Amino acid sequence: MKIDRTKSKKSSSEVIDRTKSKKSSSEVPADCKSLIDKLKACNENELLEELKNIKSWNCGKCELYHWIDVLDIFDSILESCCLRVDENQWSLPVDEPNNEKKKELLMNIIMFTALLIEHSFSRHLYNSMEYLITLLSSRDMQVVLAVLNLLYVFSKRSNFISRINTEKRQALLTRLTYLAENWGGKENGFGLAECCQDLAMSSFPVSATTLHFEYFSEDTTNKKPNALNVIHVDNIDQMDKSLAQVMEEMIETFKVPTDKQM
Repeated sequence: MKIDRTKSKKSSSEVIDRTKSKKSSSEVPADCKSLIDKLKACNENELLEELKNIKSWNCGKCELYHWIDVLDIFDSILESCCLRVDENQWSLPVDEPNNEKKKELLMNIIMFTALLIEHSFSRHLYNSMEYLITLLSSRDMQVVLAVLNLLYVFSKRSNFISRINTEKRQALLTRLTYLAENWGGKENGFGLAECCQDLAMSSFPVSATTLHFEYFSEDTTNKKPNALNVIHVDNIDQMDKSLAQVMEEMIETFKVPTDKQM
């Protein structure tokens, strides 16, 4: 299943799903209010510096609804990290070489959000899940790990994952399956330990650097039987291109259907 890359911008009010909640009648704890006001007043550079200084949660536990304005800001930044301008674009904006500062801000937002969710009530109101799902396809494993940790926090002592809508839940499960599925390993003559060592490429079998993908495509117009398509590329490690660039070229060259893209 392909994550929707042309998703239109949400209204800022949708970062917390207001259809699921009533306005909180409780007072915002003073320590939370102070931090909320401070973060709301920041530009992106200031926000990064403030979040970098927060290593642990020193405020009381409060309702997530009180943080709606801060989460609105976070949602807009998450969107800018995820939103692709071209439907065939594979690389996320945050993975571009000139976006290191944005990536640092993203990482700190994800880590702060994990702290916030851990220490707040009504986590089911959080509504930026589609961006977290998209970030699981980042080529930066630190981003992927940060998102996985946040998802873990959501799932602890909570039915949050089971309560998200069917489409988002299926997209999340599909992405998690891609991350967890067998990648070849010892069946192809090398294991995970070897991949973690700085060994010469000659230490690995040819299959380790070969892309081979088979898929069936259906001609729905003429109702012809499914045809087997094969993509086979040797020495893919020698391409002077990012993984995202390789994917974009493969999709364009071989006209890979949307439902066969991963």
